[in-house]
Amino acid sequence: MYQLQIAEIVAFVVAGFALPALGMIGVAWVIQNFFGYHTPNPTKNQPYECGMAPVQDAHVQFDIRYYLYALLFILFDIEIVFIIPWAIAAHQPAIANIRWLAPIEMTIFIGILAAGLVYAWKKGALEWK
Repeated sequence: MYQLQIAEIVAFVVAGFALPALGMIGVAWVIQNFFGYHTPNPTKNQPYECGMAPVQDAHVQFDIRYYLYALLFILFDIEIVFIIPWAIAAHQPAIANIRWLAPIEMTIFIGILAAGLVYAWKKGALEWK
């Protein structure tokens, strides 16, 4: 009996999300085919329709330091994703008997991040030459 209820809930959720989305896409496609303006020409078939002719190859090499800065930013920015839930969970009554462990956990986490920052700094990853 319980398994049947779960199957019904899953079917309801799938139908609730999939059918309206597919229905809207289908309706938009039918309307576009019925009322759409279909006159392809060489200008419309160009890869750039903004009015500017391409002046160089689309594959431009970027300096690797841009990627390095992006990776370091993501690394040190994502730490907030871990710190905020930790701060919320650390004050829950369920862990009242081990509340002393929460600051130690975060000190270790921040220490690892600080060690990574010091390592990147000493390697010269943060210097733009």
